[in-house]
Parts: sequence; structure tokens; C-alpha cells
Amino acid sequence: MKEWWVQVGLLSVPLLAVYLHIPPPRLSPALLSWKASGAFFTYKHQSIFYRDSTGAVGSSDVVILLHGFPTSSYDWSKIWEGLTQRFHRVIALDFVGFGFSDKPRPHHYSIFEQASIVERLVRHLGLHHQRINLLSHDYGDTVAQELLH
Repeated sequence: MKEWWVQVGLLSVPLLAVYLHIPPPRLSPALLSWKASGAFFTYKHQSIFYRDSTGAVGSSDVVILLHGFPTSSYDWSKIWEGLTQRFHRVIALDFVGFGFSDKPRPHHYSIFEQASIVERLVRHLGLHHQRINLLSHDYGDTVAQELLH
């Protein structure tokens, strides 16, 4: 009788080969719509997804939404409309490695890099001299703390 680990290896190799060739699932209509209403900018050769909506007339307030782990800017979809009624601009992004943003491998992901991406987005949108509100949760809280520092 062969060693148990040889049998496991012989079974694992074909399963792994099948797994690596399975296409990703199709996006829901809601996610397709979310992506279509967004845009991309480049940060250090990485494509970063963001969504930027103009909302409340008469307000100059801007809010940037920072999502949690392991999700994306779509976390904010249920309250997006309400936020646009309060803020002049509502902006959300997918951190590198999340959502529709690039997921480079290998890559050393860090909170500092995610904060730098948010700062670059602010400059990309021409908002670097404007007061900005942050709304965050989970992983985004840590990025927000780095931004505040």
C-alpha cells in the first residue's frame, strides 16, 4: 500500500488543476451597475476603482467612504442615495486588493499604502485643498486613523 500522503497528493493535483481553471462567477446586475457608474485611476501601476457622485445642492461638503475587510466600496450601496442628499460629493474607492481594484500578487499590502492611495485619489479629484469628511468601518477605520495621523 502506498503512503497516505502520496494518495492525497495524487488526488489533490487534479482537483487543484480544475480549481485553477474555473472562471470567476458572473457579477450580479447590481454590481455591474455599481462598476459602470465608477471610474479608475492609477496608483503606482495599479488600477484603483472609485465612485464619485455629486449630490446636495447648496452644500460644499465632501465625504469619502472607506470600506471594511474583506469587502469593497459596494458596502456603501444601500446608503449611497441618502448620503448624496446630505453631501455635495460622495466618494468611495476600492482599496488595492479589494473589489474592482487590482489585486497584485505577490504584493506587500499595508495600511500605509491604502492611506496613500486615498491621498492620491483626493489629489486626482482636485480636492487636496478642501475640507473632507471620512466615513469608515472595519479595515477602513485603521486606514482613516492613518490618514488622520
